[in-house]
Amino acid sequence: MKKKDEPELAYYPADPQLMLPQLLATLFAMLSIALFSNDTSAQTFSPDLTNDLAPKLDAASSKVSTLPSEFGAYDQRQIESLGDLGRLSQSAGEHQQALALFKQALHVARINQGLYHESQIPIVDDIISAEIALQNWKEVDNYYAYQEHLYRRLYDTDDTRLETGLKKISAWHITAFNVNLGGNRIEHLRKVNKIFRLRRQIAENTLSSDDPKLAMLARNIKIFERELFLSSDLNREMSIRRQNDSQSRRSSYRQSDRRYVVGRD
Repeated sequence: MKKKDEPELAYYPADPQLMLPQLLATLFAMLSIALFSNDTSAQTFSPDLTNDLAPKLDAASSKVSTLPSEFGAYDQRQIESLGDLGRLSQSAGEHQQALALFKQALHVARINQGLYHESQIPIVDDIISAEIALQNWKEVDNYYAYQEHLYRRLYDTDDTRLETGLKKISAWHITAFNVNLGGNRIEHLRKVNKIFRLRRQIAENTLSSDDPKLAMLARNIKIFERELFLSSDLNREMSIRRQNDSQSRRSSYRQSDRRYVVGRD
């Protein structure tokens, strides 16, 4: 019996005529759902990610005034104020200004608290929400990649906080796959398959062996693996061979049939 907050994976047909409002509605709906988990065969995380993965402060963000005036340029006390102002701008529809404020907050947080600190997590969530509003899908993907790296640096596979973070990231990749954002469906499928394997490993470390979440995760991993196989070069090559073999058999049958008819004549 599945948990109510973990629905079955649903695949939506990629429609090239999909209207942007529908796409945004799908995104926000999918990203609000707490999705699935990961596997014992997952390898220990050893990414080649370095500080280069961390988002850089862009020109627009660097122009944001220090808030309030008595704070220094990198005073960590301004992080909360920057976040509040960013969310206020976001609610007023000023998404570009909100994005600049959120990025400034992240920049200050990294300077004061180090490259990897859990205080960055809600700031990155805010940045992603602004990038989604601006329809900057490539940047959304980049910040989810950064957020995944952040969670995996902060938490081990026996920590449910890692599962909480990976749910958000897998939801993004599933949504991007389903609506074919950026025309990069297979890459999103590969990423979500890896994340689900890690989520299954976390579940095995933190849940009882009869928890229904384990079965749900295994089921969805099979779905992803099947989709990956169907999209693979190997499957295409096998399909071509089957088609050629079928044509060859039909041709052989017709030739044999003609010889039989001629023999009777």
